[in-house]
Amino acid sequence: MDDFDFPESVFRYTNRHAVMGMMSSRDIPFEGWDGFYKNKDRTRATAFCADFDEGLKETGYSYMPRKGGKGTASGYALTMVVSRISSDFIVLSGKQYREIRETRNKWNRRIEIRSRPDSVDEVMDLIARWDKVSGTKYGWQLRSGHDRNFFSRYWEAEQGGLQSHFLYLEGALVGYSIISKDQDDNCFRYIIRKCDASVGRNIGLYADYRAFETIFANHGREFLVNWGASSGKLLAYKRKFPVFAERKVYFYKVKR
Repeated sequence: MDDFDFPESVFRYTNRHAVMGMMSSRDIPFEGWDGFYKNKDRTRATAFCADFDEGLKETGYSYMPRKGGKGTASGYALTMVVSRISSDFIVLSGKQYREIRETRNKWNRRIEIRSRPDSVDEVMDLIARWDKVSGTKYGWQLRSGHDRNFFSRYWEAEQGGLQSHFLYLEGALVGYSIISKDQDDNCFRYIIRKCDASVGRNIGLYADYRAFETIFANHGREFLVNWGASSGKLLAYKRKFPVFAERKVYFYKVKR
C-alpha cells in the first residue's frame, strides 16, 4: 500500500455524526455518542461498544468486530467498505471509470451544488419523494426517519463539522449528501445521502463523485472514506469506487 498504510481507526465508522445519522426522533444519545437509548424509559438501547452492559431489557450491538457470543438473541453480518480516493480517481481517466466519467460529464452541465438548502422543509419534501420514487422502487431499506431526525435536530448546529452538498436541477432540490469532516487518520465518514432517481440515471453516482471531488479539492491530498456497512445491491454499488479495504462487522441483540 505504498506509504498510504492506515491504522485500525479507519475501520471505526461510528463517530458522533454517524450516530446522529442512525437515530430516530425518539432515540436518546449516550453521553459519549457510543450508542443511544431507544425509548424514554431507557430499557432498550443500541450500542457501538462491546463492553456496554447496563442490564437493559434489550440491547442491540452494532458494528462489532466479532459475532455475538452466548446469550445473543439474533445476529447477522454486513460488509464495511472503505474507499481510497486519490488523484487518479478524481481525474477519472481509463476504462474502469468510464461510467462515472460519463455520469459526471452529463450532470455537470445541469446540476447546481449548494452548501445549504433553501429550507429544511424542502429537504423533508425530498425525503418523502424519495420514499415513493426511489427507496421502494429499488428495494433500499428506507430509514427515512433517520434522515428527517438528522436534519431537524442536528444539521444546523453541526454544519461546521460536515460537508453538505445539496443538488439542484432547474431550481428544484433533487438530492443531498452529508459527509463528516471529523477524521481519524485521514478517513472521513459518509453519513447520509438521498437522491431522486426519477430525474435521470445515475444521479446518486454523480452526488457521490462530486462529494469526493470537493473533499479532495479542500483536503489537498488523497484520503479514505468509510461508507458504513451494507450488503447486496448497495454493497455492489460502493465497490464502483476504489476499494481500500473491506471488513465483516456484526450486529446482534441481547435480551433479558
